Amino acid sequence: MRIAIDKAAGIPMYIQIKDQIKTMIAEGALIPGERLPTERELADELKVSRNTVSMAYQELQEEGVLSVGQGRGTFVTVDQPTNAGGTTGPLERSRKEKVLRLIDLAIEESLDLGFSLDQFLALVMVRAREKEESLRKARVLFVDCNQEQLHNFIRQFRELVRVEIIPLLLEKFLVAGPEIAALVREADLIVTTTTHWEAVQRTVVKLGAETEIVSVAAQPQLENLIKLIRLAHTGGIGLICLSPEFPEIVRRALARLGVYDLQLDYTIATERAALQSFIDGHDILLAYVERYKEVKALAGEKEVIPYIHELDIGSVNLVRRAIDRAVSGREKRGS
Repeated sequence: MRIAIDKAAGIPMYIQIKDQIKTMIAEGALIPGERLPTERELADELKVSRNTVSMAYQELQEEGVLSVGQGRGTFVTVDQPTNAGGTTGPLERSRKEKVLRLIDLAIEESLDLGFSLDQFLALVMVRAREKEESLRKARVLFVDCNQEQLHNFIRQFRELVRVEIIPLLLEKFLVAGPEIAALVREADLIVTTTTHWEAVQRTVVKLGAETEIVSVAAQPQLENLIKLIRLAHTGGIGLICLSPEFPEIVRRALARLGVYDLQLDYTIATERAALQSFIDGHDILLAYVERYKEVKALAGEKEVIPYIHELDIGSVNLVRRAIDRAVSGREKRGS
């Protein structure tokens, strides 16, 4: 298949794969019933992780675009859903419905085997606790070029998965000293953004490690950026953040909205007097979410817009699946 991946586009690679497969189906380049490459074959061809291809195939199956024949491979579904040519069509079944269906099947199986409902519930609780304990032992490295993204990664994932998360700035990671080498060898998974995936991969290879690397994409909350653009003509804009690298990320986000000429000053000052001076010198304030309360307390009546970066749900699910696979692999090797 002719799929082109742009690792600098800021769009998760699995979404790029999904969209291009849908486009090929819509244009007739892939026909109903046609067999697709295996996950490994396509991953090798595109030079991406197998998990990336797996995520794309999985979601296309959920949308009814692809189907899997046991032991035969992955095929273009004969009866395509009406939105197969689109890029964001709704899933045929909600995640909740799928889980409930699996639970119903498990209940029926357990009853057929002679277990009571109370016994089934007890087994589920034990298994869930075992899974939680296993995940707690997982070690995940998050690598990015700025502190803001690292804060964001940690905040989002600690709400969802109880694993050990070690944040690392890209600059330090690329030095690949003994400390980094030890962390990489001991990690179950490395997570970075699509922008830095290749650099991180080269470093991991240089260290002789085989730790899997997953790329994710974080997007800003558009409502706040649009609000900033609308207010821009009313005065000077000041960005309060944590690192000197972050303003460029904000500028790129604005550029994706077609805004290239917005004058944006920034400060990483934490000393109260310096921060107050910066706030006093700007009419509109854009504060990275971790500093919003701090800035709001000093801003008086001035407009303070929080800048929030969020990982898309697809990226979150991709990492969760990769963690689960890594933990399962570790347990098998230890048994």
